[in-house]
Amino acid sequence: MDIPITDQLDIQGAEILGQKVMEFCHLLRAKGLEVTASRIIDTFRALKAINVFKRDDFYTALEANLISRAADRELFYGLFQPFWSGLSEVMISASCLSGWESESRLPSHSLDTSRFQLEPDETETPQCVAMYSPAEVLSRKDFGKMSETELAQVQRLIASMARQMATALSRRKKAREKSYVIDQGRTMRRSLRYGGEVMELKRRGPKVGKTKMVLLCDISGSMDVYTKFLLQLLYGVQNGLRGVETLVFSTRLTRVTSLLRRRHINAALALISETVQDWSGGTKIGPCIREFNDIMAPHMVTSKTVVVMISDGWDTGDTSILDAEMARLRARSSRIVWLNPLLGNPDYQPLCKGMHTALPYIHDFMPVHNAESLRQFGKLVARVA
Repeated sequence: MDIPITDQLDIQGAEILGQKVMEFCHLLRAKGLEVTASRIIDTFRALKAINVFKRDDFYTALEANLISRAADRELFYGLFQPFWSGLSEVMISASCLSGWESESRLPSHSLDTSRFQLEPDETETPQCVAMYSPAEVLSRKDFGKMSETELAQVQRLIASMARQMATALSRRKKAREKSYVIDQGRTMRRSLRYGGEVMELKRRGPKVGKTKMVLLCDISGSMDVYTKFLLQLLYGVQNGLRGVETLVFSTRLTRVTSLLRRRHINAALALISETVQDWSGGTKIGPCIREFNDIMAPHMVTSKTVVVMISDGWDTGDTSILDAEMARLRARSSRIVWLNPLLGNPDYQPLCKGMHTALPYIHDFMPVHNAESLRQFGKLVARVA
């Protein structure tokens, strides 16, 4: 059954969520779990009483209403994680995106359980809408060609991406009482309190990774067309993650971390425009990185730091300096990610001397010209955090 999506903000988000829950119920039934129509109705009733934006509450509501046997919990957990953490393949409009970020409860009228059917339509192509991954806003349009209104929509995507990077799960484990993985070591040690009898089960799960990042952004004249977007990107990442340092460069290097820490982006941009004096100038990437390596990197960069360079690679300085300083930076950091807005052009070749010199030291060379490329960058950072 194709669930219609209305133009109203709250209804639209609820319809997408309802469709996704129905798909998940079909998946559980296909795997042998006893998911009846009454349990699905109870699930939708539960969703009206919780904040669906809190993942733990959402998981608990689905598990409590769809699972009746303790033996099914492990299977349910194994199906829930990949299903609700997948990539979005459905374009979600900007109005819907702002609704997801409002952190408000869905209104009771938006979850009408009578509108959902239990049996899937065999002629319908299933759609995957991930509620906990970055949403696409204007997926293919180049940032340099966007209007002010469209760039404001992209700002919401950047905020959403930053939140996901800030809560990315690490491969390392820590004690988590709500996890379903038993920590055998801690369980046995705790049993010593009871004469060797296992009275308490201790559990562990993935810990939230702490992304340590340094952003170095080119603000020279060749990057002018992307300036508005890049400032939004810097602001969103700086205020969405902890432990981020932000610097801009053209012919000289300027630290803008403290300037970006403002409640409103317009206030931050006004401070930056007053402080940074070399907007739209020439580009001396090598000397700027050398200044960073000599003065700031010892305090900002460790073996766990991801360094993100945002530049088109056009350099008017000595490439031998750039070569030496990129080697120093790579040796000090965990990973170097270079975001080049020109890379989105299918005919682009990194032939300019600055880009050609830096390439051997880069771990990830990625475009950053539209929402899709921005989403790919967010996935990368969340994965390597």
